[in-house]
Amino acid sequence: MQGIESLMFLLRGVELKKELFSSLNKYILRKREGKGAFMAESIKKVSIREIKPDMVLARDVVTASGTVLLAKNTMLNNVNYTKLLSSGIGFIFVNSSSIDERVENFTEKERAKASLEQQRIPIVKRPEFKEFQQAVDEKTEEAKKCIYAISDGENVDLHHMFKITDDIMSTLRCKNDIFTFIGFIKENDEHTFHHCVNVSLLCNLFGRWLGVDSSELVDLTTSGMLHDIGKTKIPPEILNKKGKLTDEEFAVMKKHPVLGYRILQDQNIPEAIKLGALMHHEKIDGSGYPMGAKGDRIGKIAKILAICDIYDAMTANRVYRDKICPFEVIKMFETKVYGELDTHYLLIFLQNIAYTYIGRWVRLNSGVEAEVVFINAAQLSRPLVRTLSEEFIDLTVKKDLSIDSLL
Repeated sequence: MQGIESLMFLLRGVELKKELFSSLNKYILRKREGKGAFMAESIKKVSIREIKPDMVLARDVVTASGTVLLAKNTMLNNVNYTKLLSSGIGFIFVNSSSIDERVENFTEKERAKASLEQQRIPIVKRPEFKEFQQAVDEKTEEAKKCIYAISDGENVDLHHMFKITDDIMSTLRCKNDIFTFIGFIKENDEHTFHHCVNVSLLCNLFGRWLGVDSSELVDLTTSGMLHDIGKTKIPPEILNKKGKLTDEEFAVMKKHPVLGYRILQDQNIPEAIKLGALMHHEKIDGSGYPMGAKGDRIGKIAKILAICDIYDAMTANRVYRDKICPFEVIKMFETKVYGELDTHYLLIFLQNIAYTYIGRWVRLNSGVEAEVVFINAAQLSRPLVRTLSEEFIDLTVKKDLSIDSLL
């Protein structure tokens, strides 16, 4: 398999017969299916002018020189769409399930790259964020009522739980804006329920990247909403404590996965959702809890939940919300939890975060402002940037420089 994929890489950017490329690609897809990967997603060839927001790439977008412009599983937004327009590429391949005919094509205004001054507008003052914040506030209260009712014995309504998240998602023109917005959401004292909504939003987005069918998207989204339901049985003085928990308090808190599973175990819902509540703190190296499960003993939904849960914790626990930098989050994943989380899902997650910010202006730790122009696949947290004076800075080479914040 590696030899065949290497051959395809060498052939990129070189003129070759379409029949050979198609045959190699189909052969690799068959091999991947045989290895138990996701069922091959239906793929559609789409003209650049027919692209819609939130389409998900089914294949890497490769320039004539062989450079990967956008990676497979990237969700399209107005920023990376601008990159496609300027690349000269005529068409792309997308997952058919990501095409929503109700969504309008990118407008002429959206095709133009956002200017530096536009990007200086604070997130919290943007109309699209205000609409998102309002929806989050309303739906978090609804989610709280549902979670407590289920904890008290009411039946789980999967489609109702999914709709809570889907209603929030529907306020977003580009779904990847969740990465930018989620760190600026104002929370009240009910942190647990905001966290459940955030994780559900991230799981929903993750499912769209993976191209899962509608039924699995409902399960994954609902799992995000219910993963911490066991915390309804944790004493409030521990659950809502502002400072660091004592060892004894943390031991009580660590019971919430088992408590959550007990709440859900007799519900008429997929077993994967129940196991998500039980195993979202498990790590593939066996260092997690409550069972210390390893590798494939942890289900797919639980593996995805673990990533989304940690991401929200990394961002939500920061004191200064406007200082959160996605590239710092990526770095933390690369250095602190790599080897604990499923590599396949983690790479898709980190790539999508990183590629979301191509075309965005950032401030380096030196104070210099620059535009992200290329993501280094080997080190996603250290992209290639371009300053206003047209100087290119490769952060994988300039180790003393790093991205401090988004503009």
